[in-house]
Amino acid sequence: MLESPSVVQAIAVYVIDRPRLSLPETGPLFRWLGKTGSVQTDLEDLLGPHDSEAIHLLVDMAPGGPAWTELLDGLKREQFHTVVTHLAPLSSAQRQQLIGVCALCGAQLVTPGNAIGATQPNPRGSA
Repeated sequence: MLESPSVVQAIAVYVIDRPRLSLPETGPLFRWLGKTGSVQTDLEDLLGPHDSEAIHLLVDMAPGGPAWTELLDGLKREQFHTVVTHLAPLSSAQRQQLIGVCALCGAQLVTPGNAIGATQPNPRGSA
């Protein structure tokens, strides 16, 4: 039986360089990577130990640009097993689309709010 060539699965990091709400007066409101000065350190905090060679950085100037299309196409081709992004700059429709496509493709969606490597809050009453 012939086996299909294996697809190398990567970690997609989708970043919007200039979210709609970021203004020169407010600064980078949704800066979640590179806050410590090192994107690699921030990704390590979000994902835990990972292969840095597997990171595929996708950057758009605004939500829904060419990198968004590349992200969705890569998910459909099962190129990405994990997607790391901040959901706040996305429209409601884009958030729903990303969540749905990740669910259908079996990819894990990681946001700063549900980071794999982040310390988890203690439930109430267990301190």
